[in-house]
Amino acid sequence: MEQTKKRPVIALLAFAFGVFGLLLLAHHIVSYENILRPHMDYLIENKVITNDINGATFLYYFTNQSNIFVDVFLILFAFGLLGNQKLYRFTHNETLRCAVTLNILVTGIIYCAVLLPFASASFPMEKGIWFSNVVNIWAHMVVPFCFTAFWFFPLSNQKLKTVKTALLCLIYPLGYFAFSVVRGAIVHFYPYPFLNSHQLWETLFKDKPYNAVTGVLLLVAVILALSGIFFGLACALCAIHNRRCQKGADAVQATTTPEQNEATQSV
Repeated sequence: MEQTKKRPVIALLAFAFGVFGLLLLAHHIVSYENILRPHMDYLIENKVITNDINGATFLYYFTNQSNIFVDVFLILFAFGLLGNQKLYRFTHNETLRCAVTLNILVTGIIYCAVLLPFASASFPMEKGIWFSNVVNIWAHMVVPFCFTAFWFFPLSNQKLKTVKTALLCLIYPLGYFAFSVVRGAIVHFYPYPFLNSHQLWETLFKDKPYNAVTGVLLLVAVILALSGIFFGLACALCAIHNRRCQKGADAVQATTTPEQNEATQSV
């Protein structure tokens, strides 16, 4: 009964969180040409980004896609809590939630561990693009932390099969890598340098002539390494979920009387 009373409050928070995230991304896309782009020449000169970026291009970044998945999930989760049974079952699927958590967790880890130490985390306040700091911190820190914390509260006591779940969680990352590489070869735009075999070659071998076979092997090695990270993190998420479920089951069993246990077994 108490849990039922909490549902509207949780649904409202989830809905507000999801809508706010989508609005921030929409602002980022719409404002790029007129607000952000004029102040990003130094990034283009240092090849941090290319001049091919426009507002819509942001949708090709893993960061933004993983944030969209979280936002949409939370909005559907809210409607499920408010009575839509199909959405309730859909968003209470722990394998699906594991996949969404995995993607946003990787976004947070890569940003904080790799990008943040080597790149400025803030946009200049005096140039009128300070609000991009809000978008940046929200997408790379707030959402990954909050949604990963959400994983520590199982929506069901059903344990996950670790290897099977981890493999299912790899479907999207592998599809993303494949799509980005193929699309990049066609339109000559890669959302990340490590998905471009030519840039990988230049990073490692500087001015040596590009070798296609070695370049492709480097690309495959990077994708396999990243896939291994995804797989390992998915296994860790499964372990956390299963341990929490076991603790929940133990707690229920501890509060159940011997007479209730006997009645349950007899049924």
